[in-house]
Amino acid sequence: MKLFISVLFVVALASGIVQADLNDGVIAAWTFDDGKVTDAIADAHGELFKAAKIVDKGRFGKALDVDGSKDTRAEVPFNAGLEKAIEGAHTVSYWLYVRNGVDHAGVWKGEKVGWGANFTFRLLTINNSDMTFGTTTGGNENWMRTDGVIEAEEWYHVCQTADGEEAIAYVQEDGGKINIPASGQANPQVAPEPYNLFEDRPLEIGAGRQIGGNQGNDTFLDALIDEIIIWDRALSEDEVQDLANGNRPDRALAVKAEGKLTTAWGKMKSYHRR
Repeated sequence: MKLFISVLFVVALASGIVQADLNDGVIAAWTFDDGKVTDAIADAHGELFKAAKIVDKGRFGKALDVDGSKDTRAEVPFNAGLEKAIEGAHTVSYWLYVRNGVDHAGVWKGEKVGWGANFTFRLLTINNSDMTFGTTTGGNENWMRTDGVIEAEEWYHVCQTADGEEAIAYVQEDGGKINIPASGQANPQVAPEPYNLFEDRPLEIGAGRQIGGNQGNDTFLDALIDEIIIWDRALSEDEVQDLANGNRPDRALAVKAEGKLTTAWGKMKSYHRR
């Protein structure tokens, strides 16, 4: 009997502890499963613009579909609590399926995507193979470019952690091993808090603003984007690996899938590969 209980305990450790950790510190999550840009945690709900739509082709269930046409994107205004949280240690994570990667477009928050300390965080494509990440502190742009990390028409887990001292960019193939890609600017990158806030600017999904620092020079991504999650802490490598393996926070979230009752997120989201 004692042996049986011990075995159960080991199994619980292997399967449950990481899940519990992933639930710790989640402050916002957009799963798109209700057909809208609904925040599953609080009230940071967004909206779709132009040709942006929610489709049944996500890494899990539904996803945001942006086609690269002008002004096609989603935007999410942040409340004061979210703004305060991302001023310190935080993590941003999402799933990306690129059809056509464009210069400096993806998931980010700020006034411009770069060319100075003009954003809080960014996780962006450069083209069909390269990405750029970063945070900003005061007048410092703590950015890093990572080449050869994605391919078109494949799912990738994209993540950036910032612990108040440094930022780490991760890009993993669906189910792949942990990957902290090399960068000529260094990855991890020195990135001390407090991080710059742009309280009048929304979270932008699928767009890039003022490329090259030039007003009106915006770009729009052709891709599927799924499961954008923000934590108020820096995830560990093991936790990022767990996300790349297809796990996610399974606490009961206030998201109602179309035609379904609200339930635990991990059970609600269907497993979908393309």
